[in-house]
Amino acid sequence: MLQRTRRRVQTLPLGVRQFLKFATVGAMNTAIDWSLAFFLTYYTPIPRTLGGAFVNLSGAPLRPEAAAVWFAKIISSGTATINSFIWNRRWTFRVRDKQARTRQFAKFVTVNVVGMLLNSTITTLLIRPFLPEPPRIVFMACQATATAIVLFWNFFMNKYWTFKGASGVSIES
Repeated sequence: MLQRTRRRVQTLPLGVRQFLKFATVGAMNTAIDWSLAFFLTYYTPIPRTLGGAFVNLSGAPLRPEAAAVWFAKIISSGTATINSFIWNRRWTFRVRDKQARTRQFAKFVTVNVVGMLLNSTITTLLIRPFLPEPPRIVFMACQATATAIVLFWNFFMNKYWTFKGASGVSIES
């Protein structure tokens, strides 16, 4: 069955295969992002410590709980971004040219840092009415909404800027 599926996928147009691989990597990264953010928020003091320290040291007009959510999302999104670059570079876009890889890495990081900031900010804004103790299902719903919005930013920027015209790109399995 796996071989039959693989043969069918190989007959699809290049752009479709590319999108399917990008979406597969994205699903894996979403799982990493969400599960790590959930774990950090509900089972460790790390985000609360960072959020409280940030508010105290900076004097920012934020509630420490909101800053904690933001830090949890920065850590989890950052981890998922590193994973995403590795998989997209090696599997989805198979860049062979070291110069292209370096340029693409810089572009990829730029796109994903903006996406990470958008995701963290959207999640924080959506969850603010439920602070200081948001129900877990609300936390997950806020992450889902932010992720759905930022998905479009990441896909289109990476497709039309980061990996556009890359030399040495191969989409074979």
